[in-house]
Amino acid sequence: MRIAIYGTGAVGGYYGARLAQSGEDVIFIARGENLQALQTKGLYLDSILGDVHLPVVNATDNPETVGIVDVIIPCVKTWNIPEVALMMRPMVGPDTMIVTTQNGVDAGDEFGKVLGKEHVLGGAVRVFAILKEPGYVYHGGGSGSFVFGEFNHQRTPRALRLLETLRQAHGIEPELTTDIEAELWKKEMMIGSFGGIGAITRSPMGVYRSIPETRAMRIVLLERSKRVAAAVCVRLPDDKMSTIRTLDDRPSAAITPL
Repeated sequence: MRIAIYGTGAVGGYYGARLAQSGEDVIFIARGENLQALQTKGLYLDSILGDVHLPVVNATDNPETVGIVDVIIPCVKTWNIPEVALMMRPMVGPDTMIVTTQNGVDAGDEFGKVLGKEHVLGGAVRVFAILKEPGYVYHGGGSGSFVFGEFNHQRTPRALRLLETLRQAHGIEPELTTDIEAELWKKEMMIGSFGGIGAITRSPMGVYRSIPETRAMRIVLLERSKRVAAAVCVRLPDDKMSTIRTLDDRPSAAITPL
């Protein structure tokens, strides 16, 4: 498949490197010093699941030169979507899939407003990675989970094709779900508790999850996220402790992303 990674930071660099390693035609869209490094030195992924060095990658800052692609994986912040979606238009053909990776639950709607809801699939990625320097991604934890699905709740031929593509990539654990809204809200629960307390305490995860008071705060935040989801008719699992266990398994040095 021809796949565009729009925003080659830590997350985009991780998944893009894994897909390129598996033989897919990956175009990395980046800017500034990171783009310069990609164009001159390639992309290096330092990972607990195995390193990847791609000495030559297809990298650009101009989507108009890319042409139509099969899949766009936008790895930008949610507040950048209105601007980025407009810039993605030259890469979107009749059959192009756009698979979201953003935290929160609104990214699919935001991309759909500009590019057409029919192109958009929801996605929830889970990986702890940082861009240590231009062209250099460090992956310190997480399995590279990539849960995605159609908003019409169907296992469509295009989604099954993407699932097979992701399965071929070492370091990516894909799952095709028929309830992507629940998956997005489950991640929102995790990010809300992890990110919120990290921002308040200005401490890494290993610190605040070991303190009884801040650990209790996490449980309160999880419950609140669950109530909000229920208010918009999204049912989440009753076992909030599974989310607690997921966070407890993450690297102790993990911090809230800015």
